[in-house]
Amino acid sequence: MKKLARQIIEKNRLVIVLFTLITLFLGFFLRDLKINPDILSYFPKNDPDVQLFNYLGEEYGGNSLAMIVLENEEIFTTETFALIDELTTRLQLEPGVAYVTSLTNTLDIKTDEYGFEIGRLVDTANLPRDPEALAILKEYTLGKEMYRNNLVTEDATATLIICRLQTNSDQVATCRRLQEIVAEVAPAMKIYYGGIPFMILDLHNMITDDLKILIPMVSLVIIFFLYLGFRKWEGVFLPLLAVAISLIWTLGVMSLLKIPLSIISNVIPVVLFAVGNAYTIHVLSRFNEARIARTNDGLATALYEVTTPVSLAGITTIAGFISFIFGSYLVMIQEFGIFAALGVLFTLFISLTLIPALLALKREEPGRKDKAQRKTENTGITGRIIPGIEKLVTKRPKTIVWVGIFLAILALTGIPRISRRINLIEYFQPQAGIRQAEAILEEKFGGSGIIQVLAEGDIQDPAVLREMEKMEEFLLAQDGVNNSQSIVNLLKELNHAMGEGKVLPDTKDKVMNVWFLLEGEEVMTQLVNAGRTEAVIQARVAGSLEAERTHELVTAINEYIAGVDPELVKFSQTGMPVIYRNLDRSILRSQFQSLIFAVFLVFIIMLFLLGSLAGGLLGLIPILFTLALIFGFMGYAGIPLDIATVLVASVTIGIGIDYSIHFLSRYRQELAEARAQNLPLETAVRATLNTTGRAILINVFTVAFGFLVLIFSQLLPIQRFGVLVFVTMLASGFSAIILLPAVLLSSGARFHLRPVACRKAGIKKVK
Repeated sequence: MKKLARQIIEKNRLVIVLFTLITLFLGFFLRDLKINPDILSYFPKNDPDVQLFNYLGEEYGGNSLAMIVLENEEIFTTETFALIDELTTRLQLEPGVAYVTSLTNTLDIKTDEYGFEIGRLVDTANLPRDPEALAILKEYTLGKEMYRNNLVTEDATATLIICRLQTNSDQVATCRRLQEIVAEVAPAMKIYYGGIPFMILDLHNMITDDLKILIPMVSLVIIFFLYLGFRKWEGVFLPLLAVAISLIWTLGVMSLLKIPLSIISNVIPVVLFAVGNAYTIHVLSRFNEARIARTNDGLATALYEVTTPVSLAGITTIAGFISFIFGSYLVMIQEFGIFAALGVLFTLFISLTLIPALLALKREEPGRKDKAQRKTENTGITGRIIPGIEKLVTKRPKTIVWVGIFLAILALTGIPRISRRINLIEYFQPQAGIRQAEAILEEKFGGSGIIQVLAEGDIQDPAVLREMEKMEEFLLAQDGVNNSQSIVNLLKELNHAMGEGKVLPDTKDKVMNVWFLLEGEEVMTQLVNAGRTEAVIQARVAGSLEAERTHELVTAINEYIAGVDPELVKFSQTGMPVIYRNLDRSILRSQFQSLIFAVFLVFIIMLFLLGSLAGGLLGLIPILFTLALIFGFMGYAGIPLDIATVLVASVTIGIGIDYSIHFLSRYRQELAEARAQNLPLETAVRATLNTTGRAILINVFTVAFGFLVLIFSQLLPIQRFGVLVFVTMLASGFSAIILLPAVLLSSGARFHLRPVACRKAGIKKVK
C-alpha cells in the first residue's frame, strides 16, 4: 500500500490524464440516458401475479386504462355529444391506443315492440338535437346500470372516456399526445386525467423537473457547508470534483447498460453529492493537519494512513446499498442499490487516487498551516462546536450514556405506530392535478384501479357462466369495488332483449345462439379469448385503499376462489390490489432482510478494523441508537414505510457507520500514543475529537443538509426519504462524537489491538 500511495503521488500528472480520459469517455454516453417512470415495468417478471397481469394485458387489449373525465353543466347536449364523438374518433387513431370507450361508441342493446337491435348508445350520424329527444336519451342512459356512474354520472354533469393502451406502448408519449388532442378539441371544458398511464406521465415530468432543481440545490448546500468547515476553496472544489466525476461515471455506465432512471434511482445524484464528499473530506482533513507536509513523503504517508479507515467507511456504505438487492420486490429498488453502491465505489476510488494526485501539485513547507486553516480551527463551525462537545463528553460521560438509553427506549415505543403506504396515487402531493383527478374518478366513477379475475373453462357452458356471475356479484359486494364488466353482463342483457328475462341462458344451445349475435363486436376481444376457453371479469377499485384493506380484499377474493370447484372453472386473481399487496409484503420483508444483512456486514468490518469483539460491538452502538431513534421518529411523526422510506434503515447503517469507523480508527491511534506516555483515556478522546471529530462534524452537516434538499422534490416518498435521512445523519454523526466517546470513557475500553490490526493502521504496538 505504501508503494502504491507513493506511485499515485509521484505520477500525479499521469493519474490526472487517465481520469480525464475515462470521464470524457463515459460522459459521452450521458446523452443516451433515459427515464422510465412506469412503476409497473419494475415488478419482478417471475412473480405469478405479475405474469398473469401481463398476460391479460397482452391477450385482452391492454390493462393500462387512461381515463379522461369531462365535466359540464349538462352532458346530454348535442354539442357535448359531438365533442365526445370527435374525441373518441381521434383518440382511437392514436398509436399506442388499443380501444376507446365512451358514450358515443359503447355497445347498446335496444328493445322495442318490433324486437331488439345491437348498436351504439348514440347515433353519431344523427345526433339528437331537440330537447325532448335529448331528455329521452338521458332517461334511457341513466336508467341502465351499465352506463350510470360508469360512463356518465347520475347527475349528468361528468362523463368518462376510457383509453385502453396497448401493452408495451410508450405510455408517456401516448398520454402526452392524448392530452394534446383533448386540449385541442375541448379547450373550454373542465378536464381531469387519471389512471396509471397518466400517473406515469406525471412521474416522468416530475423526475425530469427534480433532476433540474435538486442537483443545483444540493451542490449549493454542499458548497456552503464545505466552505464553512474548511474556509478554503480547495476544501470545496475537490470534494465536489470527486462527486461530479463519480456521478458522470455512474450515469454513463447506466446509459451504456441501457438502465433508465426510475422514481427511486433519480435520487442517485443527490445521494452521491451528499454522501460521496465524505471520503475527500477525510483525505483533506488528514493532509491539512499540522504535521503533514506537502512533500512526496508527507503526502504518501498521509494517503497510506487514511486509506484503511476511508476504504472501510466506503465499504460499509456500499454494503448498505447492496443490501437492497436482497428481499426487494421492485426491480427499481435493486437497481438503485446496485448503482448507488457503484457510485460510492467510484467516489471512494477517486478520493484515494485523483484527489491525492491533485494535492500533490501543490507544495507546502513541513508543519506549515495556512491562514485559512488556522482560522477554521479557531472560528469555523467546528471550532465553535467541538470544544463544547469535548467538555460535555469528558465531564459527564455516564450521564450521556443514561440519556442515550432513555431516548432509545422512548423511541422504540413509537415503532408500533408506523403505517405503510403502497398506492401509487399517494406518491403525489394532495394539490397535484392527478390526485384531484383520482378523487373525482373515485367519487363519481368508482376509481381508476382494476381488479381482474381470469376464468378458465368452457365459457359457453351455462354452469361456468353462473359461477362467473356469482364471482362478479361477490366482487361488487366488496367495499370499494364497483362497475364490473364481463361477458356475463352482455349475455344477460341480450337474453333479456330476446324476451328470456335478464338472466343467463340456461342451456348451451341458447348460450351459443345469443353469443352468435355478439360475434364481431370489438368489446368481445376484451372479454373472451378466441377459443372461448377463458374469459376476464374486470371491476374498478378505489385507488385510496389502505394497505390493510387491500390485504383484506385480496384475501377475501382468494378465499372465495378456493371454494369454487376447479374442475368446472378455475379462477385466478390479479390486478392492482394484488400487486399492491405483494409490494406491501415486500416492503416489510425487504426492511427486515436488508437490515439484518447490513448490520451483520458492518459488524464484520468493525471487527476487522478494531481487532476485537468488544470493539466491534462498541462500534455498532451509535448506529443501533440511530436506528431506534429513526424508527421511533417515523412512528411519532406519522411518516409511513413506502418504496423510498424503506431504504432509510440500510442507508443509515451504510452511511452512519462511517462516523464510528473514522472516530474509532483515529481513537485507536491516539490511544496508542497516550499509552506510550501514560496519559489518561480523556487525552485520546480529546485528540480524536479535535482532529477526526472536526471532519466528522463537517461531513455530518454536509450530508444531512444535502439530503434535506429532497424536501423540494415533487414526490412525497422522496420528500419523506430526505427528511428521514437528514434526521438519521444528525443522529448517527452526533452519537459517534458524543455517545460513542462517552461509552468509551464510561467503560474504560482500551482496545487490546492485535499486531495485524496495528500494522494495518500504521501504529506501532504499545505494551
